[in-house]
Amino acid sequence: MNLKNILRNLRLSLGKLLIDKKIQGDVNVFPPQRILFLRQDGKIGDYIVSSFVFRELKKANPNIHIGVICTQKDAYLFEQNPHIDQLYYVKKRDILDYVTCGLKLAKLQYDVVIDPTISLKNRDLLLLRLINARNYIGYKKSNYQLFNINLEGEFHFSELYRLALEKIGIQVQDMSYDVPYNSQSAIEISQFLEINQLKNYIAVNFFGGYRHKVMNKQNIEKYISYLTSQSDNPLVLLSYPEVIPMLKDAAKSYTNIFIHDTTTIFHTIELIRHCALLISTDTSTVHIASGFNKPMIAIYKEDPIAFIHWKPISQAKTHILYYKDNINELSPEAIKPEWLL
Repeated sequence: MNLKNILRNLRLSLGKLLIDKKIQGDVNVFPPQRILFLRQDGKIGDYIVSSFVFRELKKANPNIHIGVICTQKDAYLFEQNPHIDQLYYVKKRDILDYVTCGLKLAKLQYDVVIDPTISLKNRDLLLLRLINARNYIGYKKSNYQLFNINLEGEFHFSELYRLALEKIGIQVQDMSYDVPYNSQSAIEISQFLEINQLKNYIAVNFFGGYRHKVMNKQNIEKYISYLTSQSDNPLVLLSYPEVIPMLKDAAKSYTNIFIHDTTTIFHTIELIRHCALLISTDTSTVHIASGFNKPMIAIYKEDPIAFIHWKPISQAKTHILYYKDNINELSPEAIKPEWLL
């Protein structure tokens, strides 16, 4: 263990010692009337796999109050959800803002806080403590005093949320995902597909959220060459502003490859909604495709526990490829021709 990790663990241990205290007061008021979710992580995939909980809570009790803590940057994921009653904003890495938010929420007397984060930072633990809720549901938090309800074991994160609701007396009837929708983006993508006469296309995402999930240009060109040689279906390369020039350069010699000038995740969602097959190294787009029950070829790092947590859950045909350390190790020939359209 290097010095950086030693200091980090020391910091976390000291913070836990000072902050982690059992909340005194009424507990187990179930089913709850007020429930709060901590979602300041702001990842689209995390939102997708947990999206059903808001719907199912309202289905069980239309009068239940649902609050979500998030950042202003990521509020777009929650603002369009009709089942969420209130958003509370925190500035990421701003400890003073966390304190202000926690003290504000303490006055609202939430019955339950759900935070399935595996590793808590000190500022997150402080925020939780200041909220002063009656009950705290956590994941792998048996060594924390604050969490009076704890879930153990290895689960897909959608299952983790289902179990959390079960613990507070809410039975989940439907775990299907609610994929976010934006009407303007839907119109723009429909126009893009109509102009280019695109049907039965394969959507391909070469970029994941971590460095080891990002494909380099040389390999992108190899995948493009292989995929176009094995399938007559058009390819739509999923993008974001920083990579659009590189993708257009890699695809300039092909007539059946298309790249939309994507500026928002809602463009990506619509391109996946209309595709016939998704190939992706990124779990967020995999979860979006799962929400639409799209056939897919999903590429994951060899990590059995992470795969349990974030694997695709879909009724459609799904193929999984694995790489050991970096996506660029994987040859395009690993994709079997019969998996393609």
